[in-house]
Amino acid sequence: MRYKRVKSVKPRSTAMVAAGYLVEIIFALLHLTPTERNATVLEPSITWNYTTVLNLIFLVIAAILLWRFFRTGGRQMLAMMNGSPESPGEEPAHHH
Repeated sequence: MRYKRVKSVKPRSTAMVAAGYLVEIIFALLHLTPTERNATVLEPSITWNYTTVLNLIFLVIAAILLWRFFRTGGRQMLAMMNGSPESPGEEPAHHH
């Protein structure tokens, strides 16, 4: 069995790393990097807000759509669509 030789680092990846270092150096030389950090870290907690309500509403809608899909023969339709295409010599089943 023959294996293709794979390069370990692509040239684009090297260019992206070099560009990142270049930006870091330029920011440091121009003193644009912040020296103080004053971020406030909040304790994570579960809250009920409008996004929670919207998530629950759309979860119910998705469940209804899945129920309808399986009740109306959706699984059989997908199995039928997974078949092979018609042969080049065959006539199509319908005309447009």
